[in-house]
Amino acid sequence: MGKAAAVFLKDPEAAWIPAKLNNSNGKTADVEIPIYPDEQSTVCDGGKSASKWVEAEVDLSDYNKGVLPMQNVDESGNALCFADMVELPFLHEAAILYNLKQRHLDDHPYTRTGDIIIAVNPFQWFTHIYTEKIRAQYANTLVWEDHEGDARKLVDPHVYEVSSLCYKGLAFGGGDQSILVSGESGAGKTETVKIAMNHIASVQRGKTEASDEKFSDPVVDRVLESNPLLEAFGNAKTRRNDNSSRFGKYTQLQFDQGEKSSFVDKSKMKCKLAGSKCDVYLLEKNRVTTHDPMERTYHVFYQVIAADEASKKEIWSEGLSGKTNEDFQYVGTSPCEKIEGMTDAEHYQNTVKVLKGIGVDGDDLMTLLRAISIVLQLGNLSFMKDPADDDRSVVKDKTEFGKLAKLMGVTEQDLIDCLTERTMKTRNESYKVPLNADVARDTADAFGKEIYSKTFLWLVRAINDATCAENNYEGGGKSGFGIIGLLDIFGFESFVRNRFEQLCINYCNEKLQAKFTEDIFRSVQEEYEFEGIPLDEIKYDDNTDVLDLIEGKAGLNAMLNEECVRPKGTDQAFVQKALAANKKSPCLIVSKMNRKEFGIHHYAGKVMYDSDGFVSSNQDSLPSDLIDCALKSTNEILSKHLNNEKCSNLAEAAAPAPSKKGPSRAKSNLVSATVWTKYKSQLLKLMTMLKKTNSRYIRCIKPNTFKKPSIMQHVSTIEQLRCAGVVAAVTLSRSAFPNRLENKTVRFKFSSMWDRGAYPTKATAEMKAEEKLKCDCEALLASALKPREEIEDGKAVKAFVCGKTRSYFRMGALEFLEANRTKEMGSQSLHIQRYIRGWLIRRLTQMAETKRRKGIAKIQKWYKDVSAKIKQNEEDKKAGLEKKKKQEMERKAREKAEAKAKAAREAREAKEKKEREERERREKEEQEELERKEREAFEKRKKKEKEAKEKFEKDKEKKIKKFKKGIKEQEKELDKKEKKWERELESLEAEAVKAEEERDAVLEEIAKEEAKIASIPTLSDKEKKKLTDSTEIIAYLRKENKKLRNSTTQLRKDFDTMQENNKRLLEANAYAGASFEALNEQSKNNNRNNSKLMQNLEKYKKQNSKLNEDLRMRQGYYDAEAEIRVNYQKAMAEIMEMIQDQCDDAQLTEDILVLALECESEAKSELEAAEARQK
Repeated sequence: MGKAAAVFLKDPEAAWIPAKLNNSNGKTADVEIPIYPDEQSTVCDGGKSASKWVEAEVDLSDYNKGVLPMQNVDESGNALCFADMVELPFLHEAAILYNLKQRHLDDHPYTRTGDIIIAVNPFQWFTHIYTEKIRAQYANTLVWEDHEGDARKLVDPHVYEVSSLCYKGLAFGGGDQSILVSGESGAGKTETVKIAMNHIASVQRGKTEASDEKFSDPVVDRVLESNPLLEAFGNAKTRRNDNSSRFGKYTQLQFDQGEKSSFVDKSKMKCKLAGSKCDVYLLEKNRVTTHDPMERTYHVFYQVIAADEASKKEIWSEGLSGKTNEDFQYVGTSPCEKIEGMTDAEHYQNTVKVLKGIGVDGDDLMTLLRAISIVLQLGNLSFMKDPADDDRSVVKDKTEFGKLAKLMGVTEQDLIDCLTERTMKTRNESYKVPLNADVARDTADAFGKEIYSKTFLWLVRAINDATCAENNYEGGGKSGFGIIGLLDIFGFESFVRNRFEQLCINYCNEKLQAKFTEDIFRSVQEEYEFEGIPLDEIKYDDNTDVLDLIEGKAGLNAMLNEECVRPKGTDQAFVQKALAANKKSPCLIVSKMNRKEFGIHHYAGKVMYDSDGFVSSNQDSLPSDLIDCALKSTNEILSKHLNNEKCSNLAEAAAPAPSKKGPSRAKSNLVSATVWTKYKSQLLKLMTMLKKTNSRYIRCIKPNTFKKPSIMQHVSTIEQLRCAGVVAAVTLSRSAFPNRLENKTVRFKFSSMWDRGAYPTKATAEMKAEEKLKCDCEALLASALKPREEIEDGKAVKAFVCGKTRSYFRMGALEFLEANRTKEMGSQSLHIQRYIRGWLIRRLTQMAETKRRKGIAKIQKWYKDVSAKIKQNEEDKKAGLEKKKKQEMERKAREKAEAKAKAAREAREAKEKKEREERERREKEEQEELERKEREAFEKRKKKEKEAKEKFEKDKEKKIKKFKKGIKEQEKELDKKEKKWERELESLEAEAVKAEEERDAVLEEIAKEEAKIASIPTLSDKEKKKLTDSTEIIAYLRKENKKLRNSTTQLRKDFDTMQENNKRLLEANAYAGASFEALNEQSKNNNRNNSKLMQNLEKYKKQNSKLNEDLRMRQGYYDAEAEIRVNYQKAMAEIMEMIQDQCDDAQLTEDILVLALECESEAKSELEAAEARQK
């Protein structure tokens, strides 16, 4: 039995599981299924990690053309993993799943499928693949360097590959580019767009050296900084993702391309990022008023409510101050406290900061935030039936209406009227119709959704004003920029209950899939043309029938619009009309259980839609009463922008002038553009822009719902691959030939199935190797796949086509070859066995003949050996006698030789002893002479050192004497000054005593005069004057006395200071003398030690040199003597052998032998003596 084929089986829980195909009869197949512990450990490894195997029978009717899909494995059963899945030999849904899973487990988030990049969200950041070096590598390889062939083969799949090729196409091809990023919520679309945008900005630098220096571009920085705004106003928490985009976004990066000639020369190329602008699509307005309890409405509502009290008072003190989420019906309790690690209050601060960064500040900021507050308050309005009329409604709580009216800047009555009444206009008249409570509530909700929608567009226009190149690049005013567009849009959706929004989203994806199919067909066409395969072989199904069902003249779009226009149109009527008008459409599914339900066979699968609410959701126009009320509002967003559907304030290209018609008819407010009509118009504009660009695709996959790394859930991943159109793209690329192999692989693998006689090759010697290989494969496959030929229109259709380098197989052909290869090998094994058996018999016969001959030869050899042994024994006896005689002669000669050798050795030893003693005597005399000379030299050096020392001592004594003399002179001078100061002090003291005495005398005289004066009754003027003069003299004398005292005190202080300084100088002199003596003694000791060391060093150097020289001489002598002895012994051995063989004189032979033994004995004794001396 041949080797079992590795296949895949369908499984309800794991989508596809690996198995082994043992046998197949066309209807059923016997397989073995490996059982793995869980889905995550299920891999293509030949069952090596399986816990057990289970046998089963599989019904082949559940598989395409009754063929089980093959695994891509090697001979050992291990999975073959490819970075580009086009290279997969077996390319189908299961192969794609397991190839992506293996790369996901190996931490490779990106995989290529032709021109498509599949990005599997790893739920972790791989820093090593987003470094500046990696950025530069992709930019240089794919843009700035020239390579032969496809440069993508030089790099791994990456988002940087798409961004590089887009920039290259714009810069050097001149055509606008686009990148279409799709995937379900949480798949990483927004992050992928950011990565691509950053890399496009870095590519424009030109060729750069790989470095870790971070690069940023101000334009991209502005775009990325504005992302938090779009996320705050357009993102919400869903069950799948905490920060899910609830709108589509098409960002257009604008480039200044310079002169067109620069496209040719890369060194002169100019393609600089100038700005960006953004278009948004299909904001989920229903989320404003209602959302799942486990989800949230848009982030900005929570942010405004979580703002600080000062900000809330500034925005709307009456309605926001002190309020929480639970105080607003549209918001309610939040199921989480943080979004992406930040609280709503922190997000609010960041949102306001970014708004100010794009110029939304002051009054504009308040206008924006108050518009949000108006939407919040609309949810708090309540209505009830009018007690007098059930068809009318009245306000339940006028307080809430009063708050809202004040915030909007309108009267309370105007607000109540526009919400509880409807003005109906016909051609000739208008009248008011009252609204019941439910309709009034719905009207308030519609008003809130419309205000929020237009507020979002107002914000988008503000962002575009801050980032577009027309306003900001080189002062503004330029136009005609090149475009690289990045489309971040919702993927295909299919829920338990699908509503109007899902139909719009899936319609958008059908339009994008049509373009995707067209682009894939173009790439397949290029491949077939290169391989030389006719294009009529490509057969595939497009989605035109689905688009016709939706947007045709009698399609769902038209039926729904018609029902919206019809008075009292209902959802059920819309469904029944659509089913009746499109009953022949193969894509329409009729529900037998619910008359309001219908289904569509989309490219990604079947989706059932519940039409409940379709008509109301499609009626997008606001009643004129609400518009009139908004026009009265003091909030500019309500009064001026409620009818503005544009995403940009830039002027659009002028539309062609309408043809002249008759007078226009007055419009009724009953007929207006529907949501579907507006959305279709937006989508048509988007598709028109995309068709003008060269599009590239990135499909984002969310591998698991746990948001954990290295885990892939099979079923959800397969569903995403279908929704992303990857499976459809594979089906298209392999529509005619789903499997392919290299020609050399085909010839090597299936050559056993080639009947060369019936199907000879057409290859010739003149052909190239590639052409010969193609001819061989054509003949081989024609032989092997003859049973798979089919007849179509009277013509035989082969199951294969051979291209220049590859062979392409129709559905089931390659599986047929794999299944029958072992059978063909089994039939050919019979021929091999026949030849082997014949060879074995011949070999056995030859071996028997060989054994017989060897036996005879062995007997003959034995007889010869016995005869030779008998003869040899006789010769050995004779030789033994001769040998004994010879040994006796050798013994005598050896004894004689040893005696002679001993005498010679003793004589030589005596001679050597005498020579050694003589040599030692000479060496001793030389050593004594050397020591004498050294002593003389030492005495000379010692004498010189002594003289130098004496000279140094004399100089030192002179310096000390001089120093002491200077100190004595200073002491004498100080003594003189001290004596002088003492004399001066004594004289000053004497003068002071004298002055005091004079003062006392004067004071006595003054006292006497005062007594006299006191005795005199009156004084004359002369006497008074004399008294005054005396008083002044006394005062002057007192001052002088005080000065003398101060001078005496200062002199005493100076004298004390001089004595202290003199004492310190004497101490310093004594200390310096002692230090000088100690240093001098230390210097003497160091000189003596150095002299001894130098003498010993010189002595040891000379002795070492002499010993080395003696050792070299002795070593050379012994080596030469040993070599001579060895050569001599060899020569003597050869001579002895020659003499013994050729000499007939026995006596001569004996004498020579004795001489040789004497020499050998002498040599041994000398060698032993030499070794003893060495030891």
